[in-house]
Amino acid sequence: MEPPIETPTPILRSIAPRLLLVLALIGLSWSGLVENSAEQQHQKMLTRALVTFGVARSLNGAISVIQETEIALQPAGVGVALEPGQVLDPVNDLIERFSWVMLASAASSGVQRLLLEISLWPWMTLVLAVTALAWLWANAVPATRSKRLLARRLLLIAVFVRFAVPGVMLANDLSYRLFLEPVYNEASAELTRTRDDLTQLQAETDRELADQGWWDRTAGTLRVRERLESYQALFSSLAEHVIDLVAVFVLQTILLPLLFLWALVRLWTSLWRPSPAAS
Repeated sequence: MEPPIETPTPILRSIAPRLLLVLALIGLSWSGLVENSAEQQHQKMLTRALVTFGVARSLNGAISVIQETEIALQPAGVGVALEPGQVLDPVNDLIERFSWVMLASAASSGVQRLLLEISLWPWMTLVLAVTALAWLWANAVPATRSKRLLARRLLLIAVFVRFAVPGVMLANDLSYRLFLEPVYNEASAELTRTRDDLTQLQAETDRELADQGWWDRTAGTLRVRERLESYQALFSSLAEHVIDLVAVFVLQTILLPLLFLWALVRLWTSLWRPSPAAS
């Protein structure tokens, strides 16, 4: 007669879920899936910020060129100087401040990159494995409650340092793709289109004035208002799209990361506190 199969001891049954958790944490850390995905999404975010910053600065430069343009006219010996670019002062100020916001967003992305590098420290996975095994051992053998609590807190610190920043980046990217990406695409396309149209319009105006004679330049004063209206038409909806871009980048590079980090800290704090039952 075959001997009966022994059932697992209560201790083994109690540490089985912990063993699976430890194996999952170590496997996830060694695989690099989380940080690789976070690194790719962060690079895309940084690229968007730098590209938008470049478009804003080029648009600011184009407006500044227009503002410095003077149409010098001398009908009947009387000198007249018109500066149509002055009507673009408010728009130029808006774009200049927007470029500073984009620079701050890029700087915030750089800080997040440095924090990600800390979590990618080569020895961090080993630290996580050691603390996880120590926590598992403290729950597998008879130990005081204070030692189990210490082992759990050391594991919590290792898990937070290893996964907090990549987790925040992934949650941030998911929020961007769900809610912010359509706004960004539309507003960024409008900003680029306005820059290109403004540059083309200014080039056409310069060629027109260079080809005109004295009488044509004098008669051209009648078209100054038309050119001003053309400039203003380009900026009719630009302010709205600039504000949309400011909202997108402030949310994605500053507010949402802080919000997700705050949520993780709250969760981490609740796990840090000693529970009535043994850990």
